[in-house]
Amino acid sequence: MNETTDPNNHILLVAIIAVYWAWAILGSWGRRQPRPGEDKAKREDAPTGQRAGNIQDTTSCAAPLDVIREIDPAAFLAGAKAAYEVIVLAYADSDIQILKRHVGPEVLDTFERAIAERRDREEILEVTFIGTSKATVVSAVEEDDTAEIAVRFVSEMVSVTRSAKDAIVAGDPQQIIEVIDEWTFASDTQSRKRKWMLIATEGG
Repeated sequence: MNETTDPNNHILLVAIIAVYWAWAILGSWGRRQPRPGEDKAKREDAPTGQRAGNIQDTTSCAAPLDVIREIDPAAFLAGAKAAYEVIVLAYADSDIQILKRHVGPEVLDTFERAIAERRDREEILEVTFIGTSKATVVSAVEEDDTAEIAVRFVSEMVSVTRSAKDAIVAGDPQQIIEVIDEWTFASDTQSRKRKWMLIATEGG
């Protein structure tokens, strides 16, 4: 049977899956679940290279997370990876509503301006997210009831910018690129739901 696969359908499917995991994990991702017997009152676009092959998931903490109260490192990194994919795809799709749920005011302003400039140029950004091969905590601090954790992501994706006439302006639809980013997430440690928001981005 010969069938033609529409790349836009694949992007949509990836986005739907990513959003599902975001809603499942991001609500209180990283919060350590109390063990039996514990007191329940306790608070709780920069490609740098090219790689081919299968994604091998590696997560680690180069910086200790024990400075953050009531946090589960594995759960935090799982949530951070889900958030990374959701935000990358939302930015590509110009989905401001999803970005508002996961991004702080300063980063949101930067994203909104970039999206507006893209719209003014009548360009479309197509991103196929392959996966995150590595997520590493590089710094963690808690001060004045706010926790901040910086994570370095190494991911693979296909990124193509097209003009209104469908001409390729940037990228290659046949090339998988490796992207390295360092993102900082912040959370109010007084909150019962430990909601993490992206407050800073930096290319690797």
